Amino acid sequence: MNKTSIPKFALLLSSFFLFFISILTMSPASSLSCISEEIFCLSDQTSSLLIRFDETVTKEEMLNLLEPYTSLITITDCFDCYTVCDLGDISKESLSFILSSLSRIPKIRLVEPNYELSLCGVTNDPYSDTQWPVQNSGSYTHISGSSTGITNSTPGIDLNLPAAWECYNVKQNAKEEVIVAVIDTGIDVTHPDLVKHMFINTAEVPGDGIDNDGNGYIDDIYGWDFYNQDNTVCHYEYNKRLGLNLASPLDDDDHGTHIAGIIAATADNGIGIAGVASNVNVKILPLKIHGGANGKGTVANAVKAIKYATAMGADICNMSWGSTIYSEALEQAIRESSMLFVTAAGNDGSNNDEVPMFPSSLNLDNLISVTFIDSNGKLDYDSNYGSSSVDIAAPGSDIFSTIVGSYGTMSGSSMAAPHVTGIAAMLYAYCPHLYPSNIKEIIVSTMKTLPSLTNLLKHPGIPDAFAAVSSLDLIKTDPFPPEIAIKTTFQKDMLQLNFTKADAGSSGIRVVKYAVGKKDASSFKHGTNGISISGHSLQLTKAGFYTFYISDYAGNETAFSYYVKDDTTAPEIITSYQVSDNYKSISVTVSAVDEDSGVKTLKYEKGACSIQDFKTSSFGIPLSTNTDKTSFSLKEPGLYTIYSADYRGNKTISIVNAKIIKATNLTLNRTKKTLRIGTCFRLWPSLSPSDSTDQIAYVSSNPKIVTVNQEGLLTAISKGKATITVTASGGASKKCKVTVK
Repeated sequence: MNKTSIPKFALLLSSFFLFFISILTMSPASSLSCISEEIFCLSDQTSSLLIRFDETVTKEEMLNLLEPYTSLITITDCFDCYTVCDLGDISKESLSFILSSLSRIPKIRLVEPNYELSLCGVTNDPYSDTQWPVQNSGSYTHISGSSTGITNSTPGIDLNLPAAWECYNVKQNAKEEVIVAVIDTGIDVTHPDLVKHMFINTAEVPGDGIDNDGNGYIDDIYGWDFYNQDNTVCHYEYNKRLGLNLASPLDDDDHGTHIAGIIAATADNGIGIAGVASNVNVKILPLKIHGGANGKGTVANAVKAIKYATAMGADICNMSWGSTIYSEALEQAIRESSMLFVTAAGNDGSNNDEVPMFPSSLNLDNLISVTFIDSNGKLDYDSNYGSSSVDIAAPGSDIFSTIVGSYGTMSGSSMAAPHVTGIAAMLYAYCPHLYPSNIKEIIVSTMKTLPSLTNLLKHPGIPDAFAAVSSLDLIKTDPFPPEIAIKTTFQKDMLQLNFTKADAGSSGIRVVKYAVGKKDASSFKHGTNGISISGHSLQLTKAGFYTFYISDYAGNETAFSYYVKDDTTAPEIITSYQVSDNYKSISVTVSAVDEDSGVKTLKYEKGACSIQDFKTSSFGIPLSTNTDKTSFSLKEPGLYTIYSADYRGNKTISIVNAKIIKATNLTLNRTKKTLRIGTCFRLWPSLSPSDSTDQIAYVSSNPKIVTVNQEGLLTAISKGKATITVTASGGASKKCKVTVK
């Protein structure tokens, strides 16, 4: 591919300023118990709170839970399971009270500052318009004001892009569309060098004021402006002298536009530059979270943008910004996305192993952190590094690219990240079903090693685009949707679903979610909607249809509706009773069995009662449910009602008519019996009347010859004779003479 020409005219150069405010470094907190005043020190970066509720909590419930604190905080935003609250001029004591109180609310998962995020590596360097990262021959042209000059450099310190483009165009001819989300300032979507590669949401009708695609954003044709909460992804100010729409100084969008040009500026169109991925079908999705003259952004808006990009099916996300403050919400959003995140390592000249820069220091398989080098292959004075926290380097000094309405030069890790993003886009364009961890592996394993970076980075080198796109043998695809099997059991009053999850491919399971009712996969918007399922089980309160969704990092997804069956069968009550020998008490034995949710309540009450009678909790005498059988004693006969309920609310009763009926006569099945030694025989007594409640006792006159147990079983022991006496409680008695031979 031919290099594009750079027009020889005076170019307007952009100016940005970094504002790194000293705040207390916060380590990742695993639970709300870690909340303390020290973590939440107020500063210029901490003017609001980001609160994450349980995903089952409705927005109305969120507002109700926060209502007691509205005199101290102001709710400014609610999205998904998050709420943003403005702290205003709150005192330290009031803040401590709020944090302590919120941390004790079970439905709140996390509370953290909605930190401001600073753009990485924006400097006002009026240098070369020649793209030395594309092909470094030993010098490059730079622009300073209206003059140009030549800067010496080291040959070969480049991305080897011409060879990569040639290899791609001749051998591969990739056709897959690759969507790259740029979460940054806005992007000039009308720039002639970018317009061909801008993402367009064809599901929206421009200007009709309707959310046509139902994603929650009205007229989001080119993406969304989360800073201004509208669809104005770029803000212009007309310059009469130049006759151009340039960046509005009140909401500067040059930074995001510069990044977009590095990735995808159109090649061979006779103007400007060629983006790294200009040779493939790449589309830039602008997601503006930074705004104002100083380009500030927040964690909350970053989370929104990530979820938006994931829902829209983006493959890669470029994030050229960061903070030294850890955010659990941000990490979760990145981890649960199918995108490859390319992040800037920062520009403090510091060691990220010691002072992490987030999100670039997150240890995630779908994230690659990038620092920047100059045209001689050396880290800049401002380049962050870290042998265990920074993955790779890329060109970032004197980078010439698009700005709003024009072109300009910038330096920093902000410019390094999109060079890696562009190469990743070239790989994603090969075929469908690729996934982040494999693309990351290819980029770092095919890099150009630079000795000057030894012991400073995880992978001491810069990407080699030609080596990457030539390594077809390293590319892995995962075309297999993950699967989930469900088994319903009961955990007392909860319906418990136990899951078996499997992914036949190699990309790995990304998210598992569910929604109430029958849905299709599109309802989950690539895993950004729905209620998350962690672990291998889920407890529900209600039966019915639920839809379960599982997705992997290659974008494969499965959704199916499943009917969760309830326990609709009441416990079974089994009763028996026994009258004492002296007729003074009756012992009732009760067994309540429920094979589904289990027995929750077991009671009895005198008389013939109904289920409704036991509706009052104080009605009835409780019985133990901790054993298979339980018993209670009565002092007088009569009707007694046994009541049982299971954990799912099914109820039943059983009525026992406990009587005392004395026997008037007793007969035996045998009055004489001859046995051989070692044999057995059972005596069967019959009482009259037949419903007598008398107890039967058996006695052997000579147990050495014949033994008898209390069930009437005779066992012959030795030769001789013995008499077995059978007696009822009321005195009726009979004898059986036994001869043993």
